[in-house]
Amino acid sequence: MTIDDRDKEPGRVARRLIRTIRQATLATLDVETGGGPYASLALTACGHDASPLLLLSDLARHSRNIAADDRVSLLFAKSTRDAIALGRASVVGRAELCDDPLLRNRFLARHAGAQSFSQFSDFRLYRLAVESVHFVGGFGNIHTLEGDAVMFDTAGSAELAASEADIIDHMNSDHTESVNLYAHNLIGRPGMDWRLTGVDPEGIDLGRNDADARLDFDQPIHSAEEARAALVKLAHAARGET
Repeated sequence: MTIDDRDKEPGRVARRLIRTIRQATLATLDVETGGGPYASLALTACGHDASPLLLLSDLARHSRNIAADDRVSLLFAKSTRDAIALGRASVVGRAELCDDPLLRNRFLARHAGAQSFSQFSDFRLYRLAVESVHFVGGFGNIHTLEGDAVMFDTAGSAELAASEADIIDHMNSDHTESVNLYAHNLIGRPGMDWRLTGVDPEGIDLGRNDADARLDFDQPIHSAEEARAALVKLAHAARGET
């Protein structure tokens, strides 16, 4: 799926972009300048519904801004020379402190380098409660969407969320060949040592060093058993088996 594919429902395309990007521009209302705009760069992950997750230090200027006013915006865009010509999404909402260990694990699975400082007492996880998304999919393809039109409805997916860490560990321990084949043959990404970093109802996330890739399922899944079936199906496809 391309980011600016006009044949796709814009909320779904915007959601996939949010799931795919590993860092975004974070805009907050600046305390030091009396509420002026302040932009910074932040690592991102997302929940199963695609709500953005941030791991921020209380010492950072943007965190002090959020403490005073939790209204924020995140700009998700591809880091390329032609970024303006590609899809981008400005996600608007409120940054809420989050103590969900499953969501924290999702963030750290995507950003392994954050493990070293995530235990510091000043680092806390935030979840963005999305209110609206301004999505630009290309020239003339511009949409302002309600948050619910972009976020994925995770009703019935609690088992998948609870099983995600075990699925990731199993695939990375016992099925490394399949994970590499996903990247090589289904996404067209070279290199070895690809690892599964996330499983959500719509697809899987892969990571290798500082590279990330996304692979969608044919249809949404909601349980560990459905995840297993979907991963086996992808493995067959990656091997050219019918």
